Amino acid sequence: MEEMDEECLENRHMPLSFEFKRMNNLMSRHIHSGLVGGGFDEITIMHGWILGFLHGNRDRKIYQRDLENRFGIAKSTVTNILKLMEKKGYVTRVEDADDARLKQLRLTKLGEDTHKETIRIIDETNRGMEKGITDEEKEVFYAILDKLRKNMEGSKEEAKND
Repeated sequence: MEEMDEECLENRHMPLSFEFKRMNNLMSRHIHSGLVGGGFDEITIMHGWILGFLHGNRDRKIYQRDLENRFGIAKSTVTNILKLMEKKGYVTRVEDADDARLKQLRLTKLGEDTHKETIRIIDETNRGMEKGITDEEKEVFYAILDKLRKNMEGSKEEAKND
């Protein structure tokens, strides 16, 4: 336990951005290993986000441009991701009834199952991370995150104006 305390004290001198990146890496590895254990070893984080977006919007028509806008990624990148996801059987492209030039994106049964397993693993990861953390501590954490986000958004605006 003493080693862990020393490490925690040492980390307090690291830049916050470094600690966020480190936590992101830890969470990503944990989620990925859970997916591999569930037989979904070819899923990337971006695939998971897209599966979740399609699942959450399954009652509306979703097109490639919706993914480009939602995730802020280039058309060519989304095209490549979707080709791979289609090849692996997670999504299909269906001709739009109103405009044959457009292709609606839909989850397949495998895509739905993969999404559900991904959510289960993410929920499990969150429960493990939040062990021993009180509601009050979470409120402080979220308040600090809000300040950090606003600072970053403000510095992004300042950079645009320079």
